[in-house]
Formats: sequence, structure tokens, C-alpha cells
Amino acid sequence: MTEMPITVSIGDGIIDAVELAPGQVDYLPGGAALNLAVGLARLGLSSQLVTRFGLDRYGFLIARHLREEGVRIFNAPNADFTGIAFSRRRNGEPTYEFTPEMYRRRIVFTEEVMIVVENAASVAVNSFPFDDARQTDALVEALERAIGITVVDPNPRPRLIHDMDAFRQGAERAMAKAALVKLSDEDTALFYDGDRQAAIDRLFDLGVETLLLTHGGDGASLQTRSGLSVSVPIAAHSPPIVDTMGAGDATLAAVIAFILRRGMPRGA
Repeated sequence: MTEMPITVSIGDGIIDAVELAPGQVDYLPGGAALNLAVGLARLGLSSQLVTRFGLDRYGFLIARHLREEGVRIFNAPNADFTGIAFSRRRNGEPTYEFTPEMYRRRIVFTEEVMIVVENAASVAVNSFPFDDARQTDALVEALERAIGITVVDPNPRPRLIHDMDAFRQGAERAMAKAALVKLSDEDTALFYDGDRQAAIDRLFDLGVETLLLTHGGDGASLQTRSGLSVSVPIAAHSPPIVDTMGAGDATLAAVIAFILRRGMPRGA
């Protein structure tokens, strides 16, 4: 029997308080890294999540969800509450408000976590406090020790970021250690004033080999330093799109699973 590749996702594990109708709020396990970890598990990979949530009722909800999905959890002991992101929809796109715990988020790289990172087939960072220099230092050290495919999706949330320049600089330090970087058009707007070619040139200069660029309703594109350029439209879907939350995380999970099974894209 073939052993499943081990994947590690690093970043937010939170509660999404989703208001789909006025006054109707559902509390669901979420966060970019959690979504990614669950997606990888559902695609048949051995999935592990390095995150931070509290030992409260919401934290127990997250832990139960991850156990049911077959995701192994690394959550260092802490005395904080679980972060909650409140979201409302405007034309299917979510807008966010965050509880104070979200601004105190801390990912702890214990020796156990470092061993897992060193031996994983892929290590993916999806939403991280890059404006915290000490945490970014620890993350970069972990990525330097990884022998598998390294992936970074900075996934910035402007309301959570104290200093966008510091966040971008921290994200670029991590992206410089990545074989694959994912950026949405919104990320490109925040980091590089919406200049897609400037973003591509900058990240290739940093040493990134492959870029996955997502364009909302216009689909996605993939660029490599070797010159490959591929664009794909969104899948045909006749009913109206109610909610796009997690779409980028699902796309990234599918790409990572493909790479682990088929290798990095080299040609059309």
C-alpha cells in the first residue's frame, strides 16, 4: 500500500461567524490554514495543521471538526480565547470584522512542529502575522529546514494588519523561501498597487519558481520562471454564486495535491 504524502499547513484556525441573512449568524470552524488542511485531507493526503486556538467552546468545536476530517492538530498550550471573524456578504464577497484575539494570534514552532516540518512532503503557509518580526523569523527558520515543497499564500486581511509595509516585507521574506506562491488580485493590489507584472517580476527576483494567481470571476493563471504561462477560467456554474469564502484555499489545496502526485508544472 502506497503511503500518503504528509502535508503541513501553517496559519489561522478560527471561527467564522457567517451572516448570510440579516440576524442569522452561523458559527463554523474556519480560517485559511484550517480550510487548506481540511481540503488536503479530503483530497486523500495526510494533513497536519499548525495553528492557534483557545481551550474554550469554540476551540473544542474546531478540534472536533479537525478530528472528524482526519487532520492532525499542533496547537501549543495557551491561555487565550479562540479568534472569531464576523463576515457579511456584498455581491457574494465577504467583508470581515475580527475579535481582539485575532490581533494577538501567535503560532508557536515547538521542536515537535519543526520535526514535522522537516519531514513533510509539502509545507504551506496560509495567512500568517507577517508584520510580527519575531514570528516571521521563526517561520523563515522553519521553511529553511523544510525538505519538501514550500508554499506561501500571504492572504492579507487589511483590518488585521497594523503596518502593511512591515507585513509585505515579512511576507516577502517567507515567499523568498517558497517554491510556490499564491496571490489573489486583492493581494496584488495591497502589495504591488495592482500591477500584476510588477508582482510577477518581484517574486521571480526573490527566487520563487512558480506563481499561482487567482482572479476572482476571471479564473486563475499560473506563471513559472522558466516561461510557462497558463490561464484557466472559472468552472461553469449556472446558479448565482452566494459565497466565495474559502475558494482560494480550495484552489490551493487542489494545486498542492496535483504537485505532490504529478510534480511541479514544467510545460503546457
